[in-house]
Amino acid sequence: MKRTLLTLICLAVVFSPCLFSKAKVGEIVVQTFETPHPYKAEKGVVWEKEFHWDKAGYIAIHFSKFELANGDYVEIASPDGKFKYVFKDKGKDVKDKKGNKKQISEFWATHIPGDTAIVRLVSKNNKGAFGFVIDKWARGYERGFVEAVLEGLEEEARVEDICTADDKEWAKCYDGTAMYEKSRAVCRLLIDGNTACTGFLVGSEGHVMTNEHCIDTQTLADNTDYEFMAEGATCATDCSSWGACPGTVEASAGTLIKVDYALDYSLILLPTNVTSTYGYMQFRDTLPTVGERIYLPQHPGHYGKQLAVNSDVEGPYAKIQSTNQTPCHGGPGDIGYYADTSGGSSGAPVLGYTDNLVVSIHHCGSCPNRGVPVTAIISDLGVDLPDDAVAGGTPQYCTAYSKNQNYEWIARVQVDNLDNSSGASAYSDYSNKKANLTAGGGVSVTLTPGYAGKSYAESWKIWIDYNNDGDFSDPGEEVFSGSGSSAVTGNFTVPSAASGEVRMRIVMRFGALPAACGSFIYGEVEDYTASIQ
Repeated sequence: MKRTLLTLICLAVVFSPCLFSKAKVGEIVVQTFETPHPYKAEKGVVWEKEFHWDKAGYIAIHFSKFELANGDYVEIASPDGKFKYVFKDKGKDVKDKKGNKKQISEFWATHIPGDTAIVRLVSKNNKGAFGFVIDKWARGYERGFVEAVLEGLEEEARVEDICTADDKEWAKCYDGTAMYEKSRAVCRLLIDGNTACTGFLVGSEGHVMTNEHCIDTQTLADNTDYEFMAEGATCATDCSSWGACPGTVEASAGTLIKVDYALDYSLILLPTNVTSTYGYMQFRDTLPTVGERIYLPQHPGHYGKQLAVNSDVEGPYAKIQSTNQTPCHGGPGDIGYYADTSGGSSGAPVLGYTDNLVVSIHHCGSCPNRGVPVTAIISDLGVDLPDDAVAGGTPQYCTAYSKNQNYEWIARVQVDNLDNSSGASAYSDYSNKKANLTAGGGVSVTLTPGYAGKSYAESWKIWIDYNNDGDFSDPGEEVFSGSGSSAVTGNFTVPSAASGEVRMRIVMRFGALPAACGSFIYGEVEDYTASIQ
């Protein structure tokens, strides 16, 4: 019995040997449904079909042929309309390596979370056309299915590895930390309708990196859902099922830029650059050191996002165990670490705790779990290396923004010689504007709110990244705080050892004290440069 179950799990991984984690998270149902050819030449819904599997994690539809008249469209939606995707003309929009747009008529449509999806063909004219053929569909495994299969298996048979106790925690448990903000750039990948991995944004151009054993062809890149912020609303939210805690599918196709089997990486360019929304990660161009603290944001089992920060093996924190671990296959020596992973974690970034830079791409396990050193990937990418993919020069800061600026915003900032007036925005980058400060000198501050109507009690804070390390968390970097419904004033003193041009962040927030990172409801965030002589 155990031998049979192990076979099932190895098949679920879709790779050999049974150590990699392109996790099978759904079942393909081979059934044909098609419109009349041609479909009815009349206005309105001319074809409709509901796809349902009780307690399924998601439903995905595959088209083998697709051709609609101009203006007509296929809508695939959840029953409540919360999730809805539209396809027109010849099918799915994709791009080639030169950025040229085209359409493919055989494709997986964007998945619908939950156990029901409704497919409708809507005609807007009296022309008609061929229509489409659905030749198969996928239903995500119901909650607990794989756990039931895994129950009773020997530890050495498990896909990837939980090293003794499972120390992973839901991403939201780290809200307010630099680790959480950096993990915003991690995405959940649903590949070919039924397998899953993890990916992440690298560089400032909108590229996603994952493992080669996850996506190794343009066809797979064009049939992958790239889903961001798939995580729970709170630390207590249970996201432990396939496709649980849906996020935003920013793309259901991408352009495969480069792939390498030995180094087990794939670089995919998304059709739209979403780094302004989620930020992006950067590689460290040197190997990590043994004993260095790390963390690993991931989507194990196609679950909601989790972070492996702690470890009960050589703990209390996850750390680098080796920089020359026996590689899973090919390539240089792997990076070894006791950070817990599970099937579906493949492609997750391994980041240094102190600098939040990617040191390895997770790709297999057996305790220690293992990843490819990014130093080798940097060298292999060559001219295909995305802009800002390697750390250096200007530090990359955590994202901070408000979700609503309709009622109040930062109207004017006065920090010593700096005097800037502006309108409402979620976040404004004024790093081209400088406050000229003197080391050891005093600085006067006046911060003025703007209101659409009535005034509110606002809280303010200013941070300066004196050591230019890309964060605002070091002692003494919070330099000013104040509150009130009108302009707040005060002063602070620049440390005598400070020098150079560094980032200054100003946050105004209603209803709570500001934080340097993260999102909030009402207020605004502005960044400037402090030039210290």
